[in-house]
Amino acid sequence: MSGNFFEALHQIATEKGITREMIEEIVQSAMLSAYKKQYGITKPVDITFDREKNTVKIISRKMVVRVPKNHAEEISLEEAQKIKPDVKFGDEVIVEENPLETFGRIAAQTAKQVILQKIKEAEKNIVYDEYKDKVNELINGYVQRKTKEALYIDLGKTEGIIPAREQSPLEHYKIGDRVKAIVLSVQKNSKGPSVVLSRAHPKFVEKLFEMEIPEIYDGIVKIVNIVREPGMRTKVAVTSDRDDIDSVGACVGMKGVRIQSIVRELEGEKIDVIEYSPNKKVMASNALTPAKVKEIIETRDGGVIAVVDNDQYRLAIGKNGHNARLAAKLCGFNIDIKTEDQYREFLSSSESRALVEQLFATTSEGETPLEELPGLDARTIALLEAGGIFSVEDLVEKSVEDLMNIDGIGEKTAQKIINIIQEYVDFEEEDYEDEQEDKQE
Repeated sequence: MSGNFFEALHQIATEKGITREMIEEIVQSAMLSAYKKQYGITKPVDITFDREKNTVKIISRKMVVRVPKNHAEEISLEEAQKIKPDVKFGDEVIVEENPLETFGRIAAQTAKQVILQKIKEAEKNIVYDEYKDKVNELINGYVQRKTKEALYIDLGKTEGIIPAREQSPLEHYKIGDRVKAIVLSVQKNSKGPSVVLSRAHPKFVEKLFEMEIPEIYDGIVKIVNIVREPGMRTKVAVTSDRDDIDSVGACVGMKGVRIQSIVRELEGEKIDVIEYSPNKKVMASNALTPAKVKEIIETRDGGVIAVVDNDQYRLAIGKNGHNARLAAKLCGFNIDIKTEDQYREFLSSSESRALVEQLFATTSEGETPLEELPGLDARTIALLEAGGIFSVEDLVEKSVEDLMNIDGIGEKTAQKIINIIQEYVDFEEEDYEDEQEDKQE
């Protein structure tokens, strides 16, 4: 095999990032396939490479016969004596063959096909290995083509795809435009690795913050959470362990210069950078930025009520409710936004009375919560709490008639509650009988 062949092969391999060892494996595989095609047998042969001379040889053992019929296993005496002068009929000699001289046209074509196929497979594996380690990393590319369903990005060695769902509705690209995105996932398929990119994922904004804000890159300011509705608004909660660092100020920059570069990359999408707080009230108030919150009231279900001035209500809710949704998502609990008028109306309702009782008349220390009483479902517990009963100790003092006076509890439910009390609550018998007699009187 000529040196030019190897030089061409190595040039292709270098361009595609394939190592010399991998190329030799590919050529070896191709030679074995061609040998099998040439002789129709799978007899073991050795393939050796001479890296200095850029040559490859096929080495096999052949028996010396008078008239060779199977050229893969037999050799004539005349040919054998060129290799070993004192050889005799019946001896075996080691024969080194040049594939270019040994293989016919069909075998050579087989070798060529195997080499091309193996190089393509190696190239796919190299691209896959390279990009699977770049998931969640920021990369650049150029718009190669676009359809309604996706943008196809030239990444150099391969093509990435940004599906429509991973694009911001504010962004519009032309062929050849430079695009920045994160690698969302990498998958193998028959046509090569599929590299899916995203500009809509919150991780994309996080990477932009790392790129534009040195304090975040160095870990001085930490991003606690990011929530986003692409094209509408992004909220970023940040904090720092250092008292001398203004987390929000570091992200916004002098006259907003740092945050503006990120806003430009997101084609004008609004970004709220807020200070993270473990205090639920403070966090909810911060999360509703840019609206100003007048008061935050915690509810027993884990959420809060945010009271805002009338002129702040639409700002707190946001267009189509996006500000309220993102704030709740950022905090991880429900935020019920009310104006002062709505809150006053709420306070006069039975719902609010139950809420106030829940907040201020919850079980005292040493009392048993209703949830610990087996057989009481969540709806019944809610009705009892709305009726001012918050502990098992409160409940055992009630009669069927008392329970029926609570909104939502009928006779059957009241009797069921009494039966549960009798089954699961241990009374001192004398006290319980006296209690029931007193109720009957």
